[in-house]
Amino acid sequence: MRTRIQMLAMAVTTALLVGSTSAAMAQDAESVPFIDAEGNQLGTVTIRSFEDPFTAFDPARPPAEGQRYALLTVTFEAVEDRTFAADPWQVQLRDTDGNIYSQTTLPRPADAMMPDLAAQTLAPLDRISGVIGYVLPADATVGTILYRGDGSRLLALDESAPSGVVAVGEPRPLTDGAGAQLGTVTVRDARDPYLGHEPTRPPAEGQRYVLLDVVFEALEDQAMGVNPNALHLLSADGLLIRPASVPRPAGELLQNLEGQSLSPSDRISGAVGFVIPSDLAVDGVVYWPDNWRIIPLVDL
Repeated sequence: MRTRIQMLAMAVTTALLVGSTSAAMAQDAESVPFIDAEGNQLGTVTIRSFEDPFTAFDPARPPAEGQRYALLTVTFEAVEDRTFAADPWQVQLRDTDGNIYSQTTLPRPADAMMPDLAAQTLAPLDRISGVIGYVLPADATVGTILYRGDGSRLLALDESAPSGVVAVGEPRPLTDGAGAQLGTVTVRDARDPYLGHEPTRPPAEGQRYVLLDVVFEALEDQAMGVNPNALHLLSADGLLIRPASVPRPAGELLQNLEGQSLSPSDRISGAVGFVIPSDLAVDGVVYWPDNWRIIPLVDL
């Protein structure tokens, strides 16, 4: 799902074609602002090139069978009045199944000019560049380059392959970590703002309620776990918002969605609430079932 910030990075989209090697793009790459939770811009991140597959590795140390190398060249730059954490571990690749891949040191030639990017905090106006290596499954399709920052963000630096997001009301296939389909999740409705709350318990000043109506359905031959706490709203600035209790009137037919395991062919539906700042622009919904999978579900 693309946000207004992500659109700044479209000049580097062609660098993400799996199976091709990108050219260096320092001349025309666009910088993507990183905004903290208080709304302050800390700096920018620029994707200069993405080599996928990366083939200039040490010939004595090729990738293992069933794997490939990829190499990202990136620049971090702090604004004039703030520090900015440049953390290569948080620059991650997401494939089209939602699987997340983090930094791995690749066997590059000793005379490689660009160094591996080292984690550090930049002083105001500092700029640092370097490479970040990845080991990917040979058949994985990279869809998005992400910067996670302090872990509360899911900022897309570039997006190429279709992310699999669907419209509200359409089922989104869910897979396990190995890519096997388990079932579907459907966001049937997204009420933003949610105005049907208990009248005596309105949102606090400066906040609003959001309510999702969600359905999980397992395949006829697969069991599937349901974790409503793994559903997150994604803001236009890449902020991930966790579910929160929303006061709903008694007697509503739609119950709050509970965590559980579904047997094959089972289906469960329910409401998932959020409390967010009143001026926060919401871009979509993602499902974060474990540390290494973040699955885009719908655009809002």
